[in-house]
Amino acid sequence: MIRHATILLAIMASLCIAVGGQAQTTSRSTYAKLIDVQELWGEDKYDEAFAELEELARKTRDKEPLDYAVTQQYIAHTAILADRYELARPALEKALTQKDLPKEFVAGLKLDYGQIVLGDEEYDLARRMLEDWYRDTDTERQPSQVFSLAYANYMTDHLPRAEELLEIALANSKTVNNTWYRVYYQVLFDQKKYDKAEGVVYGLVSREPANETYWQLLVNHHLRRDDNRDALAAMAIARIQGLLNDTDDMKRIAMLYSLVEIPEKAARLLQDWVEDGSLKADPETLRRIGDLWLLARDRGQAKVYLGKAAAVAPDGKTYELLASIDFEDEEWRSAYTNFMQALDAGGLEDRQYAYLLAGISAMRAGMDSQARVSLEKAKSSKKYRSQALAMLRKLNES
Repeated sequence: MIRHATILLAIMASLCIAVGGQAQTTSRSTYAKLIDVQELWGEDKYDEAFAELEELARKTRDKEPLDYAVTQQYIAHTAILADRYELARPALEKALTQKDLPKEFVAGLKLDYGQIVLGDEEYDLARRMLEDWYRDTDTERQPSQVFSLAYANYMTDHLPRAEELLEIALANSKTVNNTWYRVYYQVLFDQKKYDKAEGVVYGLVSREPANETYWQLLVNHHLRRDDNRDALAAMAIARIQGLLNDTDDMKRIAMLYSLVEIPEKAARLLQDWVEDGSLKADPETLRRIGDLWLLARDRGQAKVYLGKAAAVAPDGKTYELLASIDFEDEEWRSAYTNFMQALDAGGLEDRQYAYLLAGISAMRAGMDSQARVSLEKAKSSKKYRSQALAMLRKLNES
């Protein structure tokens, strides 16, 4: 987004140029008064300048259209200099209502007005005004002015036109403006010109390798294209340079290792960062480490971190996962305990199924009375009644 004040300040020079170009066609009295106003500007006497211009506007209104329009343009300029931006737009609107003005002067007014409404985020109106200026002006177009038109086209989804104008602005700018390149990148990406967009973002990184924002843009570029390995490589390079070190970045790196099928590396990274205090040992991070160890097929480590996560913030689903791992590992007593903790914590999608597995675990651990209680509860479900009854018969037979 472009700041309102930045756009308004950017048009100040063009206001002076436009008025100066019309000096020979205004009346001598108006021209003399405008020179006086310029002297007041130099002395920062803006209230006096407003008073002079308002008096001039009253005299020229409905009598001398060009003089009146130039006066309103000067009022707009004074408003900007005095930080009274709200007065600039209506003054230019009054100027634009005048008839039979010189074509080049009208083009300049539309440029000024277009940049102001662009700052007000009225992008369709800004685009119309600035396209009129671009078509009608005979003076040299400044790169910053062309960028304003490009931005208006971008914000109204006229992407090919935005691309064309951005290339003109960038080619003619005497300095490298990375803000413009960021808009250019987005215009290209939105048109699915991915290779060209990638070149732009690599250019940003190479010009300012210490700028974390550009590394994040590069990482996001690869992620948006599902290039997880390239995204991981970019993050790794940035971290070597001491960038992308906040908590979210660390978690994203671990996620990327998981996505490129290196879950053990991801788990170890998160585990090390928790141990050295770089990451908080919150339930989400601990659960993530446990899940990653499970993906890496290290069930022992998975159970350690899932247990830590559940201890910090009791969660039914985490306990249920722990119990399921214990069940598969035939650690019956631990499985029963974790199933019961899952039921106590709540949040399970199928409580009767948990009771059934808790009952089976207790029965195989030799905990007959606990098994009967759990299986009786599982029996209340039509879905698991037959299984629960079968387990209860075995208990009664033993």
